[in-house]
Amino acid sequence: MDVDVDVRRLVMGDWTPVLRDGIDVLRLVLLVGGLAYAAAGRAGDAAVLLFLGAVTVLARLVDLPRVYDLALTLGMVLQGFGETLGLYDRFVRFDDLVHVTLPMLTAPVVYIALARLDVVPDPRDETHLRHYVGIAVVTTALGVTIGALWEVYEWRSDAWFGTRLSEGNDDTNGDLVRDTLGSLVGAALLVAWARFGWGSVRRIPGVNTHEEVSA
Repeated sequence: MDVDVDVRRLVMGDWTPVLRDGIDVLRLVLLVGGLAYAAAGRAGDAAVLLFLGAVTVLARLVDLPRVYDLALTLGMVLQGFGETLGLYDRFVRFDDLVHVTLPMLTAPVVYIALARLDVVPDPRDETHLRHYVGIAVVTTALGVTIGALWEVYEWRSDAWFGTRLSEGNDDTNGDLVRDTLGSLVGAALLVAWARFGWGSVRRIPGVNTHEEVSA
């Protein structure tokens, strides 16, 4: 019995008020990595990791459900170290992987953030078929929009700063297709989350397992 409790605590937290669980460890990896690059004089790489690390800290402050907190943090780690370690150049399909997984992981988080602002229905509210369809449509649209804005950034960055992020129309269109596929998967996962009535805030083991409130 004690072993089960220890395993649950190891996986689900809370370890300490400061370092709660493995997701916080991933946050630290981004932040410490950014500081290490700054110390090495690689300001650009440091800025990328510190910015993405700050996004994950914001997610911690709003107490996302663990699954979505982990999803966002993994997305930021994938994006950040993909850039700083040159994985986009070293692995031909890494860009494809990111364009599927990043919208899949982040679009539901953006939806939940909008739900916290009462812009869209909270996934844990009483929901019917038409509401599920609405959640799916909005989440997919958010993911596709994020992907499209990134492509605009690549286009303008190449023109203004001389970067070589965009590789032509075929690359842009292919990225948008993959963004759409990832967004559809993320939307389906959020609908499943809503269908089972799981909460919209981080659960504390043994305390709010059957939470009746949202943030």
